[in-house]
Parts: sequence; structure tokens; C-alpha cells
Amino acid sequence: GVDGSAGSLHAVSFVARLAPPPGGRATVVRVVETARLPSMGLLPASIRAQLERHAATLHAARLRAARGNVERAVQQLRRSGWRARGEVRSGAPLSQLLEAIKPARADLLVLGARGVGGVERFLLGSVADAASKRSPISVLIVR
Repeated sequence: GVDGSAGSLHAVSFVARLAPPPGGRATVVRVVETARLPSMGLLPASIRAQLERHAATLHAARLRAARGNVERAVQQLRRSGWRARGEVRSGAPLSQLLEAIKPARADLLVLGARGVGGVERFLLGSVADAASKRSPISVLIVR
């Protein structure tokens, strides 16, 4: 997973230094969390609509930035001899990363130790920690 954090960029660099196995391929996945608006039931409809438009604009900007992050990571891997492709998803990072495993026919999930999430765990990012416990495949956490 690539989220633009130093940890995820380090993970891409780590994989790029590995010799790809015969037929080896890499899928770079970036998950953009959808904005969670607070309950707006008591707000006037015009204000709710304005906040929803702002959230949609912000999400679109995050998607554009994510596509750029993914493309840079894909190019770095390709320069190192990997067959690589990128994918940008929306939703909860952990569930989306785990859902990406099967269609990519992945054998290994590589993550940076800490991402750009809100409250990070002391030593290990919450997504990396949860992935190490819930992933159906091996997880490599790069520090």
C-alpha cells in the first residue's frame, strides 16, 4: 500500500531493490479514505449541500494526488525490472487493501511501518498492525 508517507515510500524503495522473481509482478494500491462528515440532520439543507460539495471536492483532490503517488511508485518499480501496475481505491484502508489481494493474486502484502493516518500507534501504524493480524497472505512491514 502506498499513502505518500515516508514509510510507504521506503517500502516501495525496498521492493524496488529486490530482484523480481520470474514472472514477478507488483500491484501498487493507494486507498483514499472518504471524508466522514458529522451528523448534519439539524443543519439547513443549503449548508448540508455546501458541506457535501466541499467534501466531494476534497475527495477528488485526494484521488488526483493518490494517482500521482501510485504512478511514481509504479514507475520506480518498473525501472527496477518489476512488472507493475497501480490501483487507487476509496474507502477504509485496511479493508480495501485486504480486498485488493485476491484480484491481484498477491503472495505478499508490503506496507510501511507507519502511514499518514490520524492517530498512529507508538511503534507500528494501525493499518500495518491490523494487516499483520488479518491478512490471508504474508505481510512484510518495512521500517
